[in-house]
Amino acid sequence: MKRKVFFIAIILSALGGILSAQHPVKPKVSEQSWRVLARAQVAFERGDYGEAIVLCGEARKSRIKELEWNRYVMQNTLSAPEIKRKGPLISDLIPVLKSREDFEALEIINAWVDRRGAAYFDDSLPKLFDYLKRLNEYPECDFLLAKIYRIEGEYDLAMQYLRNAREQSDLLDVPAQKYDIYYEAADLAKVTGDQKEWEGSLLLIVADDGLYKDDASKRAMVRTVQLKRKDLVDYFFMLHRYSAINSIKAYFELGQFYKGQKRPRDAWSMTANGVVCAFTWMLEILRDRNSEFSFKDLEGFFAECGRYEDVMAWANKNGVWRGFYDMALSAVENGWINFGASLCQTLSESCPDSYWSAAAKKAARDFSAKE
Repeated sequence: MKRKVFFIAIILSALGGILSAQHPVKPKVSEQSWRVLARAQVAFERGDYGEAIVLCGEARKSRIKELEWNRYVMQNTLSAPEIKRKGPLISDLIPVLKSREDFEALEIINAWVDRRGAAYFDDSLPKLFDYLKRLNEYPECDFLLAKIYRIEGEYDLAMQYLRNAREQSDLLDVPAQKYDIYYEAADLAKVTGDQKEWEGSLLLIVADDGLYKDDASKRAMVRTVQLKRKDLVDYFFMLHRYSAINSIKAYFELGQFYKGQKRPRDAWSMTANGVVCAFTWMLEILRDRNSEFSFKDLEGFFAECGRYEDVMAWANKNGVWRGFYDMALSAVENGWINFGASLCQTLSESCPDSYWSAAAKKAARDFSAKE
């Protein structure tokens, strides 16, 4: 009898171990994937790349455990009869979950709704569950690994991780981080001489804003620069405005890329788009700083920009002054001499950056010598 009881106890213990192994366990706070990835980022920033790579691997494992736990809880929640009766809408189910004291489900739902917004899941709990079922990648982790391997000179491996991050960019916790990934891929492609990847990565950035696809705006800009009027430059910036801050640097780089490819009309289009977007953004900032400021002419705009150190720093960082300069030269190259020469003259006299003011002055002299 004792032997029988002993064997039963062993069997029950083994079954308990198997069942517990099958059930995901809620991860500890210290093991949350974003915390582990944050430690990897710290290691990266202090130059400890080996430690950063190890922590990226741990972050990925933690992410898998979190998702297994999230799916397990959601599956149990969705199978509850009361939840089935109340329907799929998250907004309807939150009070039910509170009354059931289903705090684990509430914690998971609130966490994902805070990240994405209820509208992302159409306010549907089954859709949130479906999202969790396909959420196996960790693009933030791939992005950090790409930066590490680039520094280490492993360009092919870095690009592989960037492509992985790019393909899964819709899973990013911060959606706008996809632009950082696209820009990193473009910059790496530029370094390695991969022209197709360089152009393609930049086009992915500008594809998100309407200006790139707006042929009517493109034609309108060309019509404007062909006009015969003394205030042509100021008139152009009176007419053309567009807000797309994430695309500015990509437009400028594409302008330079197409210039190198001997495609002057494409170079003009991209450079002009970049200038218009940068101008629009800076004008909004200036108006926020000075409610009495309004755009009358480019000279006054430049003078107002020069009053703010951070505006100047932003313009320098994003290549805005060079963008204005390239726009002038591109206009001349396309045969729109009046606009290009006038813009160059304004830059030479009023640009708040001394380097590009001097460059424009030299270009203006060259234009005069050719006339």
